[in-house]
Amino acid sequence: MMEKAVSKRTALVQAAKALLWEGGYEAMSPRDVLQRSGAGQGSLYHHFSGKQALALEALDEIAAEEMAAIDVVFQRNAPPLARIRAYLQREREALRGCRLARLANESAIESAEFRRPIGVFLEHIARQLQTCLEQAQAAGELPATVGTAEVAAALLAIVEGGFVLARVHWDAQRMQHALNGGIQLLDALTLRGAA
Repeated sequence: MMEKAVSKRTALVQAAKALLWEGGYEAMSPRDVLQRSGAGQGSLYHHFSGKQALALEALDEIAAEEMAAIDVVFQRNAPPLARIRAYLQREREALRGCRLARLANESAIESAEFRRPIGVFLEHIARQLQTCLEQAQAAGELPATVGTAEVAAALLAIVEGGFVLARVHWDAQRMQHALNGGIQLLDALTLRGAA
């Protein structure tokens, strides 16, 4: 009996995660979630108080999954700037957009509760980037004048903006151009590149 309840809840969350990435929060209807999950009519409201509660749990799971995948890149045994380059060059589904940040244009983003998992995800990446930049600075690879928080924010903006460019022009190459530009900017900042 308990196993069934857990599996239905999991199926609902998995369906919500897929629908959030495919069409966003506003387009996700309870009917779509039930159809995608195979759950019965009363399952959604048995496990969640409503669509928002389901979406928040789905967003928390997405954020955890994405941060774990990104941590694999940043925790590699490689020099700090190489880890940043690996992050910029990692495989992405440019035309699908960022699983979390693409929801920033939804009206639900006005809710602090809805913003929280998205903000946690983006801040996590910014911290990883900043840590690598600080390590590179300590190793003498970046000038002491480089603002590591600002450069981390710029690199994150390049990635997220690359998703926007790719989707607006429906051309994955637009994201690749942005990412290549991020690598060139990083190279221009390095003391080795300037020598």
